[in-house]
Amino acid sequence: MKSTYFKPIARKSVIIVAIVCSIFTSCKKTLESDYLNPDGFTTPTPEGFYTNIQQELGIFRTSYGEYFHNFEAFNRTLGSGGTVNDGAANTYGWGHSPYGDVYSKLRSIRAMNDALAKLPADQQKEYEVFSWTGIVIKDYLFYQLADAYNDVPYTDAMKAQDNNFFPKFDKQQFIYTSILADLKDVSAKLKNYTLGTSAIQQLIKKNDIWFAGDLIKWRTFINSLRLRLAMRLALADAQLAKTTIQEVLQDGVYAKDRASSITYVDLQQDRAFEFLINRALEELRTRGGGYLWLPQNMMNVLRKAGQPDDPRIKVLFQPDKNGNYTPMPAEANDVSTIRNQIDQTNLAATFPSLYNRTTFERNTAFPAMVLTSTEVHLILAEAGLRWADLGISVTDQLRAGIQESIDIYYEINDKNKAAVYTGVMPAAAPAKPNQVTIDLFLAAKIAEFNIASSTEKLGLIYDQRYVHFNMLKPYELWADTRRLTKELGTRVKKSASNFLLMERTVYPSTEESNNSENFQAVRAQNNYTSPVWWTGR
Repeated sequence: MKSTYFKPIARKSVIIVAIVCSIFTSCKKTLESDYLNPDGFTTPTPEGFYTNIQQELGIFRTSYGEYFHNFEAFNRTLGSGGTVNDGAANTYGWGHSPYGDVYSKLRSIRAMNDALAKLPADQQKEYEVFSWTGIVIKDYLFYQLADAYNDVPYTDAMKAQDNNFFPKFDKQQFIYTSILADLKDVSAKLKNYTLGTSAIQQLIKKNDIWFAGDLIKWRTFINSLRLRLAMRLALADAQLAKTTIQEVLQDGVYAKDRASSITYVDLQQDRAFEFLINRALEELRTRGGGYLWLPQNMMNVLRKAGQPDDPRIKVLFQPDKNGNYTPMPAEANDVSTIRNQIDQTNLAATFPSLYNRTTFERNTAFPAMVLTSTEVHLILAEAGLRWADLGISVTDQLRAGIQESIDIYYEINDKNKAAVYTGVMPAAAPAKPNQVTIDLFLAAKIAEFNIASSTEKLGLIYDQRYVHFNMLKPYELWADTRRLTKELGTRVKKSASNFLLMERTVYPSTEESNNSENFQAVRAQNNYTSPVWWTGR
């Protein structure tokens, strides 16, 4: 979709064009056509800035660069990428810093608000749905930034236009409580809001490329996000976490099933192998020995003695050269033997098993799983386990979460069943098991859960997050791993022993040099091992 965000022509370029036009008068029409668009595309508008922020990579869609440079490290530290203990000491670090990236994206929100502030009061009122949902986009970016760094500039952020060049660092606790208050407020406003027929209000249907102005979808997204963030606070602020979950349950609008899951399919699928996750997966598989093998610890969850195999095995992974689902051990005597057999010259006969290329790498219709019902069900299962008075059926939520995870992965795989690519194998596009078979598997998982201790039940819920998020959503898996480490310790460690858990990442060095006075407040936590506030540690 073409953005209406205006990038002004350099003054020098305009002068040159003007000189040329004085000689060649016929170029006047071309100049008007290119730079004085009669449709108003050269005029900065609130809705244009709004669309611009939604089109940014790295919000709903993971960009190639971010995925390739960051997720290799996360897959290794979280045990979701089939990486073995090679004897090398763990090293922390991200190849793609989210710090400047997030603040860069936020400029469009600031520009939209500045444009709105210049309008008459009656027009500002017409644009209020843009303003409200813009707050949600801003907070969606900020919670991820705080998750990575703990304390970050929030209140004073994006205020250089107001001559505030040295923003203070807000505490993560303040940021989280502020965001949850924002989300509650916007959800309530949208609940009582009816989109009008005026031209301005109708613009949301065109300029909102995420939800096309569907306010129910916005509320579903907002309330589901409230659940995600509330569970982050289960140890750090249990009362706020519980109250937030109660409010969302009473509201009743959230991602409660497959139909209401928040997913996003990129609108430029023809460019997937240029700038989206597909290219990153291909390069992660081929460079540095590859990091997309079936991990032993995930196989331990998917295949347990005395239980039916998890139906997701066949759509998350593809068979090896022997037709088996063989994992890459995290560490064992046969690691070297298996590594010596890795051969990517014949992608239809690899060893061990790769992540399913039909489902993921070669699937340009692959939807970003922004906030699925499975994640929500697992949040509610944990909430019911922690706070019995919420009246949540823990086993019902767990069962629904697993069922809907099976459903979505088979749906995704089915989108690409007819794909033809180098190394394609028929077994990578399996038929979905019938519901009787799935029900037998679900019954086994619930039976296992029912006899477990309370602590182990938390671990079993975590295991389902580990499978569902897999290598796709490492930021959320990283958050749950850090949070639950206090209670479960090594129970949530799925990586090889030489990979340690990164608690946070470090600030860009420019923060200390450019904002030195305010930086003193966070200097002590500027390392990879200081836990963020909401871990409760």
